Amino acid sequence: MNTVEQNGKSTITLKNREALTLDGIEDVVSFDENAIYLITSAGKLIIEGSGLHISSLDVSSGNMTVEGYVTAMIYNDRDKTKKNGLFSRK
Repeated sequence: MNTVEQNGKSTITLKNREALTLDGIEDVVSFDENAIYLITSAGKLIIEGSGLHISSLDVSSGNMTVEGYVTAMIYNDRDKTKKNGLFSRK
């Protein structure tokens, strides 16, 4: 049973662009030292930076801490099956 509620609530705390604490994590899709792709209760989240390292992850509670230099945090809730953009192919 997933203990993270599907209510769209998630908390992100970033200290000095080097210590990131998150809750509401449902899944870690992929990660490397330059990007972490997550599914949160608030949507899909991409964290970009350099030297990124997941220092702790508790899947049962949905909590995660990341160390490294964070340059961007982007929510991407777009459905990739829809091709409605100005530059999309038809």
